[in-house]
Amino acid sequence: MVMTSSSTRTPPGDPRPDEPLHHLDQPFREFLNGLPADRPPWFCFFSSGLLHVLHHFLRFTPEQLNCVFICSGLSKEETGLRDRMSGGMPVFDMDEHVGSHEIFELLLRNLDRPFGIVDVDCFVTDSGWFDRCMDGLEPGVAVSGPLSYGPIPLAAPPLLALDPRVRPDIERAIGGTVTPAAYSYIAPGPEKEIDGAMVRLIEPHHERALARVMALEGPRLPFPQGGLVDVLDDGREVRSHERYHHLQNGNEVIRVVFDGLMFYQLMALAAGLRIAHFHSFPGTKVFAPQLVHAGGISYWHRLRPSEIAAGIHELPWAAHVDALLLEEFNGRADVPASYRTRGTRLAANLRRSQADMAGLRDELRTKLDSSGVDVTDPRWAAVLG
Repeated sequence: MVMTSSSTRTPPGDPRPDEPLHHLDQPFREFLNGLPADRPPWFCFFSSGLLHVLHHFLRFTPEQLNCVFICSGLSKEETGLRDRMSGGMPVFDMDEHVGSHEIFELLLRNLDRPFGIVDVDCFVTDSGWFDRCMDGLEPGVAVSGPLSYGPIPLAAPPLLALDPRVRPDIERAIGGTVTPAAYSYIAPGPEKEIDGAMVRLIEPHHERALARVMALEGPRLPFPQGGLVDVLDDGREVRSHERYHHLQNGNEVIRVVFDGLMFYQLMALAAGLRIAHFHSFPGTKVFAPQLVHAGGISYWHRLRPSEIAAGIHELPWAAHVDALLLEEFNGRADVPASYRTRGTRLAANLRRSQADMAGLRDELRTKLDSSGVDVTDPRWAAVLG
């Protein structure tokens, strides 16, 4: 966990020394200059261990999409296989192991035209939705997308478009800097935190701006909101919408964390800008004809198999997608050994959770079909059999 303050007052457009990855700014800008200028870029960030997900993502990537990969910590074996699979699509590789919040800041700091962000585990069936995201960036709009966090309707990853040119307007209106990273009122203690997330401190100019758009339930305790995480006194991180349940069970909220891109959007609203939605899927875990995003594919395995077997936690849909994609991917002759090893371990964990591949395949097929997804589509049939 990295906690940093954005207290350095920097005029818009000047270097921002408190933001990470500054040593990459010049090579990243040179990389950006080589991208096609006739279409807005769509950035997809992923780290080592997710090539099986990328393999499926590429099935849904329209040829005309200006899709750009940003990769963190991939091995030489992985980069070679990635390039063979993607056919030479533009890639910016970094040795650093970073999270999405640092990437959000790198993008917003260095781009001077609208761009999109799509998660590697977001499979967009309706390719027109990329254009619709961008079309929503009319004058006065900071962010546009089809997924919504509420009750304040913020645009949710894994699919959204941003206009970085409005950031100086936001900062002038709120009287200070703001970034697309996560934010909290106080620094973290020994309790668990969002893995690898960089959390910035909320400052007085943020609090004044926040008061224009968000009501507080108590001192430094906003009312429940999508994209707001409650940290409980026992160290757990839970959705703020579950707050009443946990309070009834005797827990206390010791801090709240605004997840990446959420606080930035609230500051945009405080500055008089808008968040555009051309659809209103609630939250990020969506199964629909237009897109499928199970969410949490990189961290669902933290659940204990014994707890799943005992019914304490349900096996999430991310586990179904992860396991089935990995099984199919490991059928390739050129798969790195680390993926086969993880496949063996994953299969063992699933058995301890009283699950098997055949059952996961049937359950996922039923879930997709009942959600209106065409399970006969060759892109899904490759996984479902």
